[in-house]
Amino acid sequence: MFLESYKKALEVIMKKPFVLWGLSLLSVLIVYLGTIVTAPIFVLGVVVSFLITCGMAKVYLDGLEGKEVNSEQLFACFNKNFLKVAGGMAWMLLWILIWSLIPIAGPIIAIVKAYSYRFVPYILITKPEVSATEALRLSMKMTNGIKSQMFLADVCFAGGIFVATLVLGLFSAIPVLGTLFALALAALLLAVGVFGNIFTGLYQAYFFAKKDAE
Repeated sequence: MFLESYKKALEVIMKKPFVLWGLSLLSVLIVYLGTIVTAPIFVLGVVVSFLITCGMAKVYLDGLEGKEVNSEQLFACFNKNFLKVAGGMAWMLLWILIWSLIPIAGPIIAIVKAYSYRFVPYILITKPEVSATEALRLSMKMTNGIKSQMFLADVCFAGGIFVATLVLGLFSAIPVLGTLFALALAALLLAVGVFGNIFTGLYQAYFFAKKDAE
């Protein structure tokens, strides 16, 4: 299943590379500027971050469905439901923190729970009838049975980048030919820097779309 999520993510990126990159960059800038502007009232910056995160979830879902993507999706949560969306995201992070505080096994449990709650942003943005607290329960239900696939998707992506970076880095030390490997390494790092978050966002959204359609 996770290989199919990679395939779908790459298809969307190939169709809309510049638009997706622009929206991803815009989301980062908004969160950054929002944090600076609302520095005296820290909670407002956090709320903006939550809303933009759910807005990017909408971008990824619409992209997977072949719909047009633009800044309107990015600001989809800036409406009358913004308190519910922000509350749902805060509730999710609070529970992850609580689980992490359990002695010894806490960090492992928190990671497992983070995968259980991964669908919360998608639920909040696509199902306005679901309450903030119910979003966590629904996410746990929807991720049941596929958490291992989501974990594999994350590990394989991160591991693939690590191995490729290591190999290209070692080969770049070879006289003469090393220049080609150094250029390949630079291209890889650039691609990951530009599209890495977009790729992960798309394949994560694929898991939600797949379960939501069942």
